[in-house]
Amino acid sequence: MSTDLESFYGGVVADLAESLPNGSITWCHAASADDVAVALEGELSSVAPRSLSEASGEAGHHVQWSGHGKTLVIGELDSWFVVMEPDDWTGSETLPRLSGGGEAVSLYLGDTLRRYNLHYARNGEQLCRFQWGAEPDGDPSPLASLLSGLLVTSTTTPFDEWKAHALILVERITGVRLTTEWLSREHTRFVQGPYFRDVPPDDGELWA
Repeated sequence: MSTDLESFYGGVVADLAESLPNGSITWCHAASADDVAVALEGELSSVAPRSLSEASGEAGHHVQWSGHGKTLVIGELDSWFVVMEPDDWTGSETLPRLSGGGEAVSLYLGDTLRRYNLHYARNGEQLCRFQWGAEPDGDPSPLASLLSGLLVTSTTTPFDEWKAHALILVERITGVRLTTEWLSREHTRFVQGPYFRDVPPDDGELWA
């Protein structure tokens, strides 16, 4: 394990503590961002350019009504689409569908309740889930060769260190590196449908 890599992702973790303290990040393959949005119940008519910080403010409005952010921020990172969901975790819930014909991985960050999970799916099936402070669920053996030196299976790892190691595992799976610069860029925002999770249809100002 490279201490330089741990330090690098420690910086990403510190950035996420400010920009995405509660929510999820999902990596998947698709033909287009529109296809990813539709798979996650995003409305194509709601598309707009947004940074993660801007979208987080919008998500806060939805949380007041539904307890969910209902906001998808989708960007491209090499051959992967990366979906950031402030105050929400649709990607984790639909990971098997997103992994059809390939792989998908989703990191749930819950700073408020100190809950952190990393989900991995392949060919339409969720294979395993790594959890901070607990043993993995499912079968992590398909990732055995990628786990060397990582502490995501340890039940005693400090949570910030666990998050950094989870991001290193994501890099090993996807071959792409998540950076603070990429996280701060403007990407494409979609809002999930007005009735998704029984949200009152009165938030039309976010659909522009």
